[in-house]
Amino acid sequence: MKMKKVAAMGMAAVTALSMLAGCGSSGGSSSSSSAEKTAESGSAQATSDSGEAEDIVFAIPLSKTVDMSPIEDEVNKITENKLNVHVKIEGISMANYSNQVGLMMSGGEQIDIVSWIGTYSSLIAKKQLMPMTDLIDQYGADAKEVLGEEFLKSTTSNGDLYGLPVNNGKAAVLNLVIRKDLVEELNLPVDQLTQAADFDGYCKNLDLITEMYAKIHEAHPEMACVVPSKTNPNGFMITGVPFVDGLNDSLGVLMPGEDSKLENIYATSEFEKLCEYAYDWNQSGYVLEDATTTQETNNTYMQNNRAATFFITGEEGQAEQITTATGVDVESIKLVEPYITTASVNGIGFGISSTSKHPEAAMKFLNEMYSNADLVNLLDWGIEGVHYEVQDDGTVDFPEGVDASNTTYGLNMDWFFGNQFLSKIWGKGRDTTIYERLEANNKNAQFTPVMGFSYNSEPVSTEIAAISNVTNQYLPGLQCGSLNPSETIPEFLQALDDAGINVVIEEKQKQLDEWKANNQ
Repeated sequence: MKMKKVAAMGMAAVTALSMLAGCGSSGGSSSSSSAEKTAESGSAQATSDSGEAEDIVFAIPLSKTVDMSPIEDEVNKITENKLNVHVKIEGISMANYSNQVGLMMSGGEQIDIVSWIGTYSSLIAKKQLMPMTDLIDQYGADAKEVLGEEFLKSTTSNGDLYGLPVNNGKAAVLNLVIRKDLVEELNLPVDQLTQAADFDGYCKNLDLITEMYAKIHEAHPEMACVVPSKTNPNGFMITGVPFVDGLNDSLGVLMPGEDSKLENIYATSEFEKLCEYAYDWNQSGYVLEDATTTQETNNTYMQNNRAATFFITGEEGQAEQITTATGVDVESIKLVEPYITTASVNGIGFGISSTSKHPEAAMKFLNEMYSNADLVNLLDWGIEGVHYEVQDDGTVDFPEGVDASNTTYGLNMDWFFGNQFLSKIWGKGRDTTIYERLEANNKNAQFTPVMGFSYNSEPVSTEIAAISNVTNQYLPGLQCGSLNPSETIPEFLQALDDAGINVVIEEKQKQLDEWKANNQ
């Protein structure tokens, strides 16, 4: 298997990733003083030629409206004194963020630091990011050391660095979430489930899960053994073949052991095998009856005692989160060894706008987000004593009289700001060792053999739109087991072929070949 084990990343620090960050459509707001300020004691490295603080604009996506002005004031107490940099935080609706950033850049508005949530390739294609290779060497030593060579490969294109990925848990894996009361009542052998290192090992786990479902169904026929992990139309219970790099869209993938030749994942024996498991479960009555059409979440089914298990891709700490959300004690059991792809590393990150007039100052601020715990916690949680308090166990929570309904900050974005391993853990009683476990997962995970490859889908956007219609028609039924794979998969493959999947794979293959020639 031509996969590299993750090297120890020096002083790499990683935090929990909220894989399901709430991307609401409500807008955020920000405000700050526009007056230029002079640092009291900036370092020689950070001082501008004029001696005055350099103004930068940091545009962030927000899913709620918050009072950003006091946060901004506190941020500038740090950055002006240490860096001689004054920061204006521009909050933009998460739903409109990418479009608004583009308009600001084309309209000549100042914007120095931009972020992305799944849109790195688009920013590169639109040339909206400035090369950072020289800047990080001069002003970003801390960020460079924290992230390490492998993570920085994910945001490197044609030999130049274009951004900094958020430093957090990158090794999300497929887990089985199961009710503890059922485990105890039925003496279910969950301890025999292992972190499989290959597909055969994963199937052995599924065989054991099948046996457990038979026991659950016999004892509790009123309860679905398994419910979808997401709402329609992505109601998949078995979310995909493990150890596969989908290269952003799963239309042309690198199968386990492969580092060059792309395949149609839906034409593989591995995909067919997983669909067979789902079909057998469905035929045995183990699957939620309306799995392909339900609008309810997996947590809702668990909370209402209508679900025994569900599959979910996630990191450490999710069992505690699900238990808190549902009121049901659950276990979360890893079914495969962690595997890290380019997309899992560069899914969220920060870059310097190609129109920035102050790239050096922007880089100094970014470096601070990867090295200064006070700054990270300020951006994550707000002002201590106002928006949060430190608990006896070292976690943080709302102060007395403050909760989610009346806080003036409460972003819930501890998955976003720079080096999240520096962040305090929210929620009294939470496991304070979670960051150590996340870091260990990152260091021990398998890495894709093509770390850093980013696929530009623009040349085949028409075909991708047609393919999306096909997958929306077939995948829910196949992966929830309502469609017989032996009958349906040939029809599915023909529809994919008609929609142009081979054209997409050929284009992606061409780009991968070019990338490998230039980078390996």
